[in-house]
Amino acid sequence: MLNQIALIGRLTKDPEIKLVGKDQNSVVRFILAVNRPKYGDSKPQADFIPVVAWRGTADFIGRNFRKGKQVYVSGRLQTTEWEKDGVKRYGFEIVARDVGFADSVSKQDGQTSTAPRSTKNEPQSMPDVFSDDDFNNAGGFDDNFGGFGNDQEWPF
Repeated sequence: MLNQIALIGRLTKDPEIKLVGKDQNSVVRFILAVNRPKYGDSKPQADFIPVVAWRGTADFIGRNFRKGKQVYVSGRLQTTEWEKDGVKRYGFEIVARDVGFADSVSKQDGQTSTAPRSTKNEPQSMPDVFSDDDFNNAGGFDDNFGGFGNDQEWPF
């Protein structure tokens, strides 16, 4: 199965990192304004897409992203559900795995910016940043899909 999404857009406000759970994991939620394609004389429109990032990715976002910055986000689409006033409601969010700047490199006083361009530049001491289950097996869905190892013979 494939659940992968990639977006380029602008942050609608400065991201704020929170620490959650007994392990005090970093989490950041933000809205990404993504332009829709413009057809003919139509006015420009944008979709406002909620994004969540965890641990090292959240720390990178908190250090480097600001309102109005154009960034890319790749990750997976996740549905959410909650109850309000006795009515079950549904939504979605992007769980970010890789993020980075989509703006051109800025120059100040003739110097090229040295800010990290993406989470791929994070220190090598954090190899598990992208391999953990983002929600610690939330909802009972385990990332281990038994029987699909490398030695598995595929039926197609």
